[in-house]
Amino acid sequence: MESFLDRLLADQRAAAPRSSAPPATTAEDADAGLPPDDAVAVPSGLEAPRIAIYDTLTSPPRVIAVEEEDLPALIASLAEKTYRHCREQGGQVPYSVIQELIENLLHACFRDVVITILDNGQTVRISDHGPGVDDKDRVFLPGFTTATARQREIIRGVGSGLPLARESLQFLRGILTVEDNLGSGTVFTIKMPSSPEAQPAQEPAPDVRLTTRQIKVLVLLMELGSAGPTAIARELGFSAATVYRELVVLQDMGLIHSSGDGKRALREEGLRLLDSIL
Repeated sequence: MESFLDRLLADQRAAAPRSSAPPATTAEDADAGLPPDDAVAVPSGLEAPRIAIYDTLTSPPRVIAVEEEDLPALIASLAEKTYRHCREQGGQVPYSVIQELIENLLHACFRDVVITILDNGQTVRISDHGPGVDDKDRVFLPGFTTATARQREIIRGVGSGLPLARESLQFLRGILTVEDNLGSGTVFTIKMPSSPEAQPAQEPAPDVRLTTRQIKVLVLLMELGSAGPTAIARELGFSAATVYRELVVLQDMGLIHSSGDGKRALREEGLRLLDSIL
């Protein structure tokens, strides 16, 4: 699935020529359980991902099956519906965290996916019956990924998603855990403070107007953690001088700070602003 940054850059990439030839099947794809043809199978019917919403623990859940024509659309639909039902229940789970964990289901080829919403939207469990996670500590370290070339056509696949999701939750006093599912597969659990009163008082997002270019810079910093003007210019296709000017403006707004060695990183105010935009 395209990230928010990818969508912002879509107009720049649209003009780039694309090859019509399907990607070659590799041994790595075969090991990951992906089908050998050009299109990755999209679960449907009884195999479609389901969202189970518990209004109370004493009544059966409301179950919603989610079907789409392709995997990017499925990821987007699952993320949007999960986030919306969490919010309707009063939950505070950030959309960016839900999206990262649902993108991660690609590693399990979306086998028997169930997303459970509990505790008035404050607890979300995302389970599958894929190959599972062997090293549950390393999965939260930046740079470790099992994404194949085929999977990287749909998601970022550079080992940044789960570390960013856990860090975002920690900022809100939430936790992210990973366990083995029954039989096989994995269960990721997002748990926010049990009541809004238990959360730290949060200042509102800064009331500032950003240009599209400035938003691109902030989103890239969110994805990379920290970066210097040269790296940002290379990723976004701007000149280093232009990026440097934007960084100065964003720093003056209090949205980013210098993290050393000329690199910049998001401040809490920048994170809150991006969360309101996303």
